[in-house]
Amino acid sequence: MNKKSDLELFKLILSFAAPYKKTLLGTLLILPFSSIAFSIQPFLIQKAVDGPLKDGNIEQLMFFVYLFLGAIAFNFCVHLSQIWIINSTAQKIITDIRQKLFEHLEKLPMSFFDRNPIGRTVTRITSDVEQLTDSFAGGLVSVVIDIFNIFTIISFMIYINWKLCLVLIFFLIPVTITASYFQKSYRKSNLNARTKLSALNSFLQQNIVGISVVQMLNCADKNKKIFDKSNQEYFKANDKSIWADSNFSAGIELISIISIVSLIFLSKEILIQEALSIGVIIAFLQYAQTLFEPIRNLSDRFTTIQSGFTAAERISELLSEEVSINENTSATHKLPNAQSEYLIEFDDVWFKYNDKEESPWILSGLSFKVKAGEFIAIIGKTGAGKSTIIKLLTRLYEPQRGSIRILGVDIKELSFKELRSFLAVIHQDSYIFSGDLESNIHLNRENIDMNQAKPFLQALKMDLKTELNERASNISAGEEQVINFARAVVSKAPLLILDEATAKIDLATEAFIQDELEQYRKDKTLLVIAHRLETIKHADKVIAIEHGQANLQVN
Repeated sequence: MNKKSDLELFKLILSFAAPYKKTLLGTLLILPFSSIAFSIQPFLIQKAVDGPLKDGNIEQLMFFVYLFLGAIAFNFCVHLSQIWIINSTAQKIITDIRQKLFEHLEKLPMSFFDRNPIGRTVTRITSDVEQLTDSFAGGLVSVVIDIFNIFTIISFMIYINWKLCLVLIFFLIPVTITASYFQKSYRKSNLNARTKLSALNSFLQQNIVGISVVQMLNCADKNKKIFDKSNQEYFKANDKSIWADSNFSAGIELISIISIVSLIFLSKEILIQEALSIGVIIAFLQYAQTLFEPIRNLSDRFTTIQSGFTAAERISELLSEEVSINENTSATHKLPNAQSEYLIEFDDVWFKYNDKEESPWILSGLSFKVKAGEFIAIIGKTGAGKSTIIKLLTRLYEPQRGSIRILGVDIKELSFKELRSFLAVIHQDSYIFSGDLESNIHLNRENIDMNQAKPFLQALKMDLKTELNERASNISAGEEQVINFARAVVSKAPLLILDEATAKIDLATEAFIQDELEQYRKDKTLLVIAHRLETIKHADKVIAIEHGQANLQVN
C-alpha cells in the first residue's frame, strides 16, 4: 500500500474534526486576545522599568502592576477554557473515529480477517485511535496556539527594537534545521514501534483465547520465550523513537540557551554604549525565554504530532481496505415476489480463497439446484469445498466466476439483510458471547420468535436469564451447540443450513435435535453438510462434492 504524505494525513485528521469545526473555530477566535495577553507581559515590564520605576512614580507603577496581573488572569482563564473545550471535543472525535472504524470493519470481507490477526486490528481501533486523538488535542491545536504566541512575541519585539529581534530570529534557523532532521528519524522509528506493538498484542490475544490449548499441550514455556522476544523488540523499537525525541528536545534547549547567552553578551555591549535602556534589555531577555517556551512546546508537540501521523497512517490503511463484497443498498424485498422452480441455484461457480494465479481452485464449475421444501445433504472429503458453498451462499466470500441465485434472483441483487434473513446457518463452531442466555439466542435481531426456542431451553435445563461466560467456558460443547440451534430456529428463516452442526454433540442430544428439526422444517428447506450417515439418512438428495464439482444422488 502506498504511503500517504503528511498533507494527506493532515487532511484525514481534519476530516474527523470537521463536524466540530464551529466549536474549534470559536476557541481559535479568542486565541489572538490570549496571545496578546501572554506576549504583552514583558512589554509592560519594560514600560514600567523605563517609566514610573525609573522616575519613582509609585501610583503610575501600581497601574502597570494591575495591568500586568490582569493580563495574567485573562490569559489563564482563556487558556483554561481552551484546554477544556479542546479536550472535550477530542473525546467526541475519538468516539466518532472508533464508530467509523467499527462500522467499516463489519463491512470488510472475510478475506481481510483471514490475513490480519485480531490483535493487530484491535490495536488500530484502540491504541492508534487514542494516539491520534492525543495528537489532535495535545498536538495540532496546541501547535496553532504556540504559533500564535510566537508571532505575537515577535511582533512586540519588532515594535520595541527590530535589531535585537533579528538576533533572536536568527536562532530560529537552526531550530528549523533540527526539526527537519529529526522528523524522518522519529517518524520511521515510531512507525516501527507501533508495528511491533501490534505484533505483541496479536500474540497476546491468541494466547489468551487459546489458553486451554497452550496449557494442555505444555506450550507455556515456549510461548513465554516468544512473547519475551516480541516484548524486547517492541522495547528496542520504542527506545529508538524516545532517543530521536530526546535528541530533538535537547537540541532545542541548547539553541535556546545559546540565544539567551548571546543576548546577554550583546546587552553588555549595548549598555556600555548606552544605546538602549535597561527596560528594553530586561524585556528582551524575558522575550528570549518566552519565545523559546512555545518553541520548546513545539518540540514536544512534534513528538505527539509525529505519533499522531503514524497512527493516522495506520487508521487510513484500515479505512482504505476495500469492501470487495458490495451490498446492493437499493434492493427492496425482491424475494417475496420472486417466482422460480428452484430455491437455490449454483450455476458454474468457480472459487479460490485468493486471486493469485498459482492458488488452487476450491470450486471449479460447481452447479446444482435445490427445490423449496427439499432436504439436501452435501458430502465430500475434508477440503472438498463443502463449507465454502455456505460461505458463498451467505456472501462472506464472492465467487470469481459463475452466479448463485435464490428463487431465481442473483444474490448480488439482494441486500445483506434480506439475504441473511432468508437463511439460518448452524456451524460446527459457534461463539458464545458474555451475557445471559436470552441475549445469546436473540442477538439483537429483528423478527425473532423466542417461543421457537422453548424445546431447546428444556433440553438445556436453563432459563433465559442464565448467565453465560465468553467462549462458553461454563457450559459443555454440546450445550453450546444446542444454543446455536436455538439461534437458528428463532429466526424462522425459510432455508436452514447445517454445517457439521451435530459433530460435537452426543447421540441422545442429536436424536432430540433431529426430532425438533423434523417438526421445524415442515415448510422449510434443509441443507445439511455432514459426515454422519444418521444425520442425512432422510435426505431427499445427496450432493457429493469432488474436485470442486457436484455429483447428484437421489435417495
